[in-house]
Amino acid sequence: QQRAMALHAPAFVAPGRATLSRTRRGPYSNRGRASTLVRNCGGCSRRELITGVVSGTGLNTARELEEAVSTKARTAYDQNFARTMENGMADYELHMRAVKDELFGNLSKFHDPRGTLVEIGMGTGPNMRYYEGLNVVGVEPNEESHVYAYENATKAGVKSLECVKGFGEALPLPDASVDTVVSTLVMCTVDDVEATLAEVRRVLKPGGAYIFLDHVAAPAGTPLRTMQEVLSPLNRVAYEGCRLTRDPEAAVKAEFGLENCEVNRFVAGSTAQSWLVGASPVDVAARWKETGGGLQPHFLLAPSVYGVARA
Repeated sequence: QQRAMALHAPAFVAPGRATLSRTRRGPYSNRGRASTLVRNCGGCSRRELITGVVSGTGLNTARELEEAVSTKARTAYDQNFARTMENGMADYELHMRAVKDELFGNLSKFHDPRGTLVEIGMGTGPNMRYYEGLNVVGVEPNEESHVYAYENATKAGVKSLECVKGFGEALPLPDASVDTVVSTLVMCTVDDVEATLAEVRRVLKPGGAYIFLDHVAAPAGTPLRTMQEVLSPLNRVAYEGCRLTRDPEAAVKAEFGLENCEVNRFVAGSTAQSWLVGASPVDVAARWKETGGGLQPHFLLAPSVYGVARA
């Protein structure tokens, strides 16, 4: 059902010189999610689903027909999800711009520009603007995101980019082969945080850096935490398993050692002053009176942790 290599998106060797590249698939790419998405269709249109049925004519068994439809449904879902992430997260990126500028502003301290930077869960490549002149490998299970990543890398002047289909729990890279690993908004979706961090440490060269940014659970007892707990099951279905109440900080420190980690926490945007993070009913009421009851976009993702860990 899956080929070992798939000709996919335009890659490049130098800015502005697009060529066809092969998209590699990692060893963790055999997860069976498609059948679930067929039944729910995950955002694909009726036309896309019907197209899958029609193109499946001539198949010998009901199972083959279901697999053909589920493949098309999964592709339609992946295309829609990639489009949404590319176009629908601009306001979130705006809220996070100052933090990312600070985080990636220190990249030259950790990363040799002649080396390799790996980004796990690269998505459509919103971080490419920080990788000018660098050699980048993007590990991303949704191949429909790769074309956006190549486009964003070209705009940013990235020296080279290779997109790899794979998952954080089994990075398709040799031991001690990478200078820097980056992940932003990734640990909420991986199945196993500890296994993913162990893989990050495995592929990093001694002294290499892991740069991370994740949204996390709001403080216990706040209205925002309650909303995260209530909405997390729905959010997992809608956004590729994203868990609103996960917090990877302890796991990062356990894997890399407390002395090798620099970690910061914050609440993004206007949510930091809103009633959502009030620590008591009195505090909630006071914040509501002062700031009103409005909600900023992506407020569920506002509590965040970021930092750098050294291998």
